[in-house]
Amino acid sequence: MGKHLSFKVLESSSELRSMIRKESHSKNVLRLQSLLHIKEKTFKTQTDLASHLGYNVRSMELWLKVYKYEGISAMLIGSKPRKAKKRKISKEVHAGLSDKLNDSFEGFGSYVYAVEWVKENYGVSYPYSTLRDYMIDVFGTKIKQPRKSHIKKDPEAQADFLKLTKPNF
Repeated sequence: MGKHLSFKVLESSSELRSMIRKESHSKNVLRLQSLLHIKEKTFKTQTDLASHLGYNVRSMELWLKVYKYEGISAMLIGSKPRKAKKRKISKEVHAGLSDKLNDSFEGFGSYVYAVEWVKENYGVSYPYSTLRDYMIDVFGTKIKQPRKSHIKKDPEAQADFLKLTKPNF
């Protein structure tokens, strides 16, 4: 037998219903519905209410605990402002990486080379994962193995060839 619902909800049923209608986040709707069911005493036990909402009893207990001690605004998702993620890469390193990555003749063979290049040129040692994630997020990099190219290849001849092979639509 589950734990009986002996919990006091401060808001009225009509307030809860209007909050449910205004809410756009689906998880917040379920949390407000749980408060409404408790207020109207629709279910006798917590397990019945949790199974009706499709959540674990423990999850519901945690919502109710937050509601009891901090109020309804703390219980709802998205009411707390989130801190923006700070980047550890300086502006000058960002500019250098941008120039190096946009250079069509010289790039990085791997992210390990990128870490070494930053350390040599700027004297700053970033962890591999930090620099790799930064390059993927900001620049959209994908380090790939290029095909071998002939040493005497003429860039002008390549441009002429590409002009001839493009279909005109």
